[in-house]
Amino acid sequence: MSRTIAIIGGGAAGIFGAIAAAAVDRSAKVIVLEATGQPLDKVRISGGGRCNVTHHCFDPAELVKSYPRGHRELRSVFSRFQPRDTVDWFENHGVTLKAEPDGRMFPVTDDSATVVECLLNSAQELGVELRRECRVKAVTSLGDVGTRRQFEIDIHGREPLACDRLLIATGSSPQGYRFAESLGHSVVPCVP
Repeated sequence: MSRTIAIIGGGAAGIFGAIAAAAVDRSAKVIVLEATGQPLDKVRISGGGRCNVTHHCFDPAELVKSYPRGHRELRSVFSRFQPRDTVDWFENHGVTLKAEPDGRMFPVTDDSATVVECLLNSAQELGVELRRECRVKAVTSLGDVGTRRQFEIDIHGREPLACDRLLIATGSSPQGYRFAESLGHSVVPCVP
């Protein structure tokens, strides 16, 4: 029996998370729940419409210096997946990136649509289901059902969705923090 993986949020993190999940477990049903009708909205406008994809710094020890809070935690993360991996991923998917003198990296097309199309096409090729205008009201852990942990996602105006795995990728939305807390996670206050 295949598992269902749900991702709340159709931004860059949510879509990329869906792609990664679908690539790792090809038998899984991966569903992205996007509250608006337009996934990747912030990607479309980032960098003045050119999409600032990453930063040209490929040394994790150097990269974490830009994060005065959380640098210890990020060092481990950047040692597993960092800007060089991002550049490689996009190049392997047909998008060449270029570095500006200040280190920002953009697609050579200078058009965010290049990145949006790449992400959406990659998700579609892997069978990711994108549900638009799908506002999540609440998330509940149902505990272990058989040999799997189960979650139920309550969606405005739609049937609840049951899933085995859940990724909350709502960015800075306070609702995402509430979902995490409702599942027993501790959330520390956000600071600039």
